Amino acid sequence: MKLKQQSDGWHIEIPLDRSWAEKQQRQVVTTDLLGKAAIPDLPYENPDGSMLRLNTDYFGKQRSRSNPFPGPFEASQTGNLQAKVWPVAAGQGL
Repeated sequence: MKLKQQSDGWHIEIPLDRSWAEKQQRQVVTTDLLGKAAIPDLPYENPDGSMLRLNTDYFGKQRSRSNPFPGPFEASQTGNLQAKVWPVAAGQGL
C-alpha cells in the first residue's frame, strides 16, 4: 500500500486480489454483528441512534451483500486501486 501526497490531495494505491478475498466468507458489518462495546456495554450505532449497517464503502460504493470485500474499499476486480482519499481544501496548497 502506498499513500502519496499530490497537488490535489492525498492519493492511495493498494494492490487488491479478488480471488484472495473470495477464499473466506464475510458478511456486512452491522450493530448485531459487532455486539456491544466492552467499557460502556452499549451497542455500536450511528450518531442518530439508529442501527449500524456498513453496506457502502469509503467512497459510497455499494458493498457485496453475499461476501463484502474486507477493509474500507469494495473491490469488484483484481488490480491496483488508485484513488484520492483526501482532497486539498479550497485555497490551500500542498
